[in-house]
Amino acid sequence: MARFNMQTAENYGSNGNSSFFVLKDDGDKAQVRFLYNGMSDIEGYAVHRVALGDTERYVNCLREYNEPLEKCPFCAAQMPITARLFLKLYNEDAKECQIWERSKSYYSTLSGYATRYKPLCNEVIEIERHGKKGDKQTTYQFFPIENSEIDLDDKKYECSEPLGTIILDKTADEMNAYLDTGDFPQGSEQVAQERSPRTQDEGVVRRTPNRRAF
Repeated sequence: MARFNMQTAENYGSNGNSSFFVLKDDGDKAQVRFLYNGMSDIEGYAVHRVALGDTERYVNCLREYNEPLEKCPFCAAQMPITARLFLKLYNEDAKECQIWERSKSYYSTLSGYATRYKPLCNEVIEIERHGKKGDKQTTYQFFPIENSEIDLDDKKYECSEPLGTIILDKTADEMNAYLDTGDFPQGSEQVAQERSPRTQDEGVVRRTPNRRAF
């Protein structure tokens, strides 16, 4: 199972209870709490992106970066690996737990705040979007607003785990079936209905699976 932390993120890819956090257009902002004590709590996921019907989904990679390619059929088929963070946060404006999908570069973005504010979850941070909808150069600016203690064990701060919801958790046999047919076997894990904001906002690129030998 390919998960990573801040120290091992460079080895991966390129740059239920919760909804997605989205700032849709230039100047949009929201006040949030990142639901972690510190950087060591933030896990990343190495995933493959596959076409399913008229959309695309992430599938969990089955191998660590230093394990043989053959351990993961998608890696053996030379399907690209993407390193993603699915950051758990509490949106103070919406009053709900949400997931913010980001690249692994956000480890460095958050590390300065986690060093200054301990625990990180106690700091309310305003996030402001700079860039119009669809602009690939969009950036986000963080403004610390206030510090107040919370209890991460409080039920309202429970976020869905990405694996099994946003990220499909498939076996090697199911991956091999996908490579042969372009779909996962019937009766395997039901595809969750959640779609990432990136898939919804951008055109879907359909990919035809194929097996390639080295």
